[in-house]
Amino acid sequence: MKVSVVCPVYNAASTIESFLQSIDMQLPGDVEVILIDDHGQDDSIERAKRFMDVHPMANKVVIIDGEKNRGPGGARNLGIDAATGEYVAFIDSDDWVDADFLRLLTEAADANCADLACGSISLDYPDGRSVRHHNPSVPTDGLFKGKAKLQFLRHYKSYFTTFVYRRQFLIENDIRFPSTRCAEDSCFLACCLLAAERIAQADEAVYHYVMTPHSVSHQRNPARWRNRIRSWRTVLRFARTKGLYKPYRAILFWLYLKKGWLLALRDLAQILVKKS
Repeated sequence: MKVSVVCPVYNAASTIESFLQSIDMQLPGDVEVILIDDHGQDDSIERAKRFMDVHPMANKVVIIDGEKNRGPGGARNLGIDAATGEYVAFIDSDDWVDADFLRLLTEAADANCADLACGSISLDYPDGRSVRHHNPSVPTDGLFKGKAKLQFLRHYKSYFTTFVYRRQFLIENDIRFPSTRCAEDSCFLACCLLAAERIAQADEAVYHYVMTPHSVSHQRNPARWRNRIRSWRTVLRFARTKGLYKPYRAILFWLYLKKGWLLALRDLAQILVKKS
C-alpha cells in the first residue's frame, strides 16, 4: 500500500460521499482510506457504508470506531496507528484534493527519499473566491537541516494537510497529535518539521480547504485559547526530548509566541467581545 488517507468523520453527512469520490480519483488500487467515527450527531458513517456497498472502492476503506468523541487530533492518532501505507496523508471529510495530489507528493518524496513532502493549499470560499498559498521553497537536494530548516520554519504555512508523511518516520519519532482540541494540527506539523532530515515539495499538488463558518476550526469556546498554549508546550517538550531545543531555540520561541500566544490572545479577545 502506497498511501493511507486518514480522515476523522464528525457530522459530515452532507460531504462524506463527495469526499470518498474525490479520494477514489487518486492512485487507483494504491490508496487505503481510514475513516475514524468520531461520534457526531448525524448519519455520516451510515452514508459512507451505503456508498461503499455500491461502489468499487469498498475494499479500500477501513472504518474505525473511535468509541467516543476524541476530537480531530485523537481520531487521527487512531488512524496513524491503523495505517499500513508507506505514506500517511490527512484529508478532512469536508475538503477535497486535486486528482493528482497524492501521486505528485509521493513521487516528490520518493525522489528525495524525504520524510515528508509538501504541496500547496487553496482556500475556497462560499462566494466562489479561492486564494492559493505556497510554502517556502525547500532545498533541491532534499537536505533539511541548519539554515534551510530555519528559513522554512520562519515562513511555513500551518496547513498540515498539504503534506504527506512517511509512516516509518512518524513511528520512529513517536509523533502524534496532542490531546488538546486546538492547534493540535499545527503542533503536529511543527514536530514533524523539527524532526525531519529530508524534505520534498510539489507546489502543483493542491489541497482545497473549504472555508465554512461552522467548521470546528472557526468555533470559539472559553477553553480554546488555553488549549492552544498547551498544544504549543507539547512542541517544546518534543524538541527537548529529541535534542532539538538548543539548536532551534530562537525559532521555537518565535513559533511559540507567534502561533501560540498571539493567536491565543486573539481567541481570548474574540470570546470577550462576544460576551460584551
